[in-house]
Amino acid sequence: MQTNKVAIVTGGTRGMGESISLDLAQSGHVVYAVYRSDAASAAKTRERLREISPASDVIQGDVSVKADVDRIVTTAAGALGRVDVLVNNAGIFDFYFIDEMTEEYLDHIFAVNFKSQFLMTQACLPYMKKQRFGRVINASSISATLADVGLIGYGVSKAGVNMFTKIAAAELAPYQITVNAYAPGITHTDMTDAMIRERGTEQAKQIALGRFGTCAEIASLVSYLASDAAGYITGQIIGCDGGFFAVQNPYRAHEHAAELATPNPEA
Repeated sequence: MQTNKVAIVTGGTRGMGESISLDLAQSGHVVYAVYRSDAASAAKTRERLREISPASDVIQGDVSVKADVDRIVTTAAGALGRVDVLVNNAGIFDFYFIDEMTEEYLDHIFAVNFKSQFLMTQACLPYMKKQRFGRVINASSISATLADVGLIGYGVSKAGVNMFTKIAAAELAPYQITVNAYAPGITHTDMTDAMIRERGTEQAKQIALGRFGTCAEIASLVSYLASDAAGYITGQIIGCDGGFFAVQNPYRAHEHAAELATPNPEA
């Protein structure tokens, strides 16, 4: 059922972002999925979006550049003159040790993972304040609080997202704008494929549910945070990590369950 609510999803045409875009369209939003350079993926996403929501579209732009951000938000607001939901999903991920990291890479990962969220939120505020309604939903990560060797750039940029989310939630509360973040655990996407291939077996042992997340599971959380039902939730960093932080050595429970399921020939 179409609602006339407008949602912008950055990094919205691949992987987790595409799942979020499609899920929001399915729940009735007019969705604008933003992409930077992969025109082929964008074309496929546009086709899938319009099958669900004919008014939805994709927009090309670099969300770490203010001029592009202003154009993206103005375009999305369009004829309806509103922006109701902003999902700051765009992000990059890579491993670099301190002695390997260049200044250019450090600037780039902060620009994409943190600065873009600030710029996009700032650009959407005039519409959300006027409406006295808005949902800002930021992509955080378990790496924002779980220190991981080789992830200084990624981890610190996501820690910044957490603090931004909490402070923005308070600053925007008078306008009935909620600000929350979703913090995925290891979710199988193009961005995490190499890591999963290299050390996925050992990583899965540290997840209570014993498996990696899916893009659809993240999208469901985001759609809930975008809904009217989530109107009293703000300033929260919500994990979607299969219980990664819940307990140490969860693999022992799986081993014990397997032992119990194995018939005892002496019984």
